[in-house]
Amino acid sequence: MTRTLAAQRIIRRYRDLSLRAKFAIYIALSIGLLFAVLLPSVLHLERRAVLAEAEERGLQLTKIFAHASVQALITDDFLLMRPLVHSVASERAVIVVMILDRTGRVVTHSDIREVEQIYTDAVTTRALRATRPLVQEIIHNGIPAYDVAVPIFVLNDRRAVARVGISLARELAAIRQTRNLILGVGMIALTVGLLSAMWLARGITEPIRRLVQGSRAIAAGRLEYRMSATSGGEIGHLADAFNGMAESLQVRFQLDRELSSTLNLQTVLDTLVYHARRLVRGDLAFLACCYERDKPGAVVALVGVSGDAIRTWAIQPGSGWTGTVLAESRPAILCPATPKDDPIEARVVSEERIQALVLIPVRVRGRCLGVLAVGRWHRNPFSPETQEVLERLADEAAVALANALAYREIEALTQSLEVKVIQRTLQLSDANTALETANAKLQELDRLKSEFVSNVSHELRTPLTAIRMSVDNLMDGVAGEIGGFLRNYLERIRANTERLARLIADLLDLSRIEAGRIEFRPEAVSVTDLVRDVLDGLQPVAAGKRLELAAATPDRSLHVLADRDRTHQILTNLVGNALKFTPAGGSVRVAARRVEQSTGQDVDPSEPIDRLTSGQVDPPTGWAEIVVEDTGEGIPSDQLRAVFEKFHQVRRGGTSKAPGTGLGLAIAKSLVELQGGRIRVESEVGRGSRFAFTLPAADVSVPAATRAAQGY
Repeated sequence: MTRTLAAQRIIRRYRDLSLRAKFAIYIALSIGLLFAVLLPSVLHLERRAVLAEAEERGLQLTKIFAHASVQALITDDFLLMRPLVHSVASERAVIVVMILDRTGRVVTHSDIREVEQIYTDAVTTRALRATRPLVQEIIHNGIPAYDVAVPIFVLNDRRAVARVGISLARELAAIRQTRNLILGVGMIALTVGLLSAMWLARGITEPIRRLVQGSRAIAAGRLEYRMSATSGGEIGHLADAFNGMAESLQVRFQLDRELSSTLNLQTVLDTLVYHARRLVRGDLAFLACCYERDKPGAVVALVGVSGDAIRTWAIQPGSGWTGTVLAESRPAILCPATPKDDPIEARVVSEERIQALVLIPVRVRGRCLGVLAVGRWHRNPFSPETQEVLERLADEAAVALANALAYREIEALTQSLEVKVIQRTLQLSDANTALETANAKLQELDRLKSEFVSNVSHELRTPLTAIRMSVDNLMDGVAGEIGGFLRNYLERIRANTERLARLIADLLDLSRIEAGRIEFRPEAVSVTDLVRDVLDGLQPVAAGKRLELAAATPDRSLHVLADRDRTHQILTNLVGNALKFTPAGGSVRVAARRVEQSTGQDVDPSEPIDRLTSGQVDPPTGWAEIVVEDTGEGIPSDQLRAVFEKFHQVRRGGTSKAPGTGLGLAIAKSLVELQGGRIRVESEVGRGSRFAFTLPAADVSVPAATRAAQGY
């Protein structure tokens, strides 16, 4: 009975202890129990290991000694054995060395005074009877030791016994040292454990103290009080829960105050939506209302949105998730926020990048008049606790909507204003119609212009061809020998006719592109052959300007699925443009490689390039990128965006424009994009330009007809 009362008293005192004291007691008991089990186990294992090693060392030494003594026993020359005895006795931990004959007489001994003595003690008796090596524990001069005995056989006759005494003083000292070390570590661990327990207890009790302080502050009306979450885990969750409670109370208080202080419905709804997003840590929130049955609802308050679709969204009851909540008056939590069957809702979800959505019905007098929704941009689903918080806010929204229904009569006073708005809308509609008519006329004029340019270009081709052929005949001497003066004029005429021919060809290509009448015959085109053909054709131009025109040898297996002639035209325009704007002594380089995306991402990540802008789906065979680099004058950064515009020519520092029509790059860009590729330019004034375009790569192992049918 007394023991029971004492135990109960101890338990009560333990319960009354502070959390720090409880942690300290727990850590101390745990460490004490650990070392109570650990210390005997470690000492036992070490003792076994150390003694086993000493025993093995003694056996090996005694066996060697016995074996070396055989010759002396045969010849009965024990004087020869003295050096061996002294050698063994000098070994570490050896305390005595001797050989006894079968009667126990000492034949030789490390102590010469013991020779011819007869030993009859129990240890000697067991050693003389042993037929195999024997290890016995003895006490020598108060020190534990091993007595190792090994019988000596001569022609299978047991003649004598070799005995060696091995001291265990050093091994036992090592065991004591280990014990002291473990005890020291245990004391250190106990001290560290107690300090850690006090630190941990303080880390736990401090948030609890702040929680008590915060509860008192909330009770005193200071709703803005928040706990700082200095750690994660349960303590952090506790702080988050307290802050959420305080936030909810503060929002409810602010809403009640605003509902009672203003009659402006929109202000109340905007405030409610703002706090709804803030309370549940959403990224956007909106409130949709439907005041009349069987009519679409609309979003009346929103926050955090960026698109236009949600602002003009006509919500049909029963259509989509929002319409379903509006019709059935049941909340819904969506993660991921997959649209149901309303295309406008799907557009809203896409524009606002909504990944998680919670929809709460707003009920007024038993009927659902609206939906309070909060969304997140990441897939972090809303919890049931979040739903409860929003349902309480929806009740506040219901009060505001009930007030709105009471003030519906005021809408009659705004009818005249609505009529004026409608009239103004009609005027704007008429103005818009007039603008559309003017735009249609401009488009027709543009079409007529394109047709005129095309017809004139066709008409100019025939006489221009005749002039060029006539000049060629004259220069070839068909009409007789011509002098140097006349040949100079004919050279000028031929150069200008060729320039006019290129201009007419560019105008015809541009008109076909704008009219959509250009045709493409896609086939597998070898990039290596294409680059070689273009560079061979332009080598005379490069040589005339003393320019280096070269190509990095691409992979011969690299092919593009494109129209051969149009691709040749693209590359010719780009290389010719580079030759035109590169001063003498410079260089133009063409390179090609395979990339994974039309954005320009290389297959080999060790050679990255800037990404090209593309919204297309990449073909299964990847892309081929062809790059033209020069060391010319470069393009000013403010003109980079305009280099692909029709008739645009770069002007540098007030100089006159370069010769040409300014159509080459525009045509190249159109031809690249019409074949599914992308083109870009990078340039720095004084360091040259870099034009790069991509086309779908072709798999030469697939027949051309199959590639064209599959669209890659």
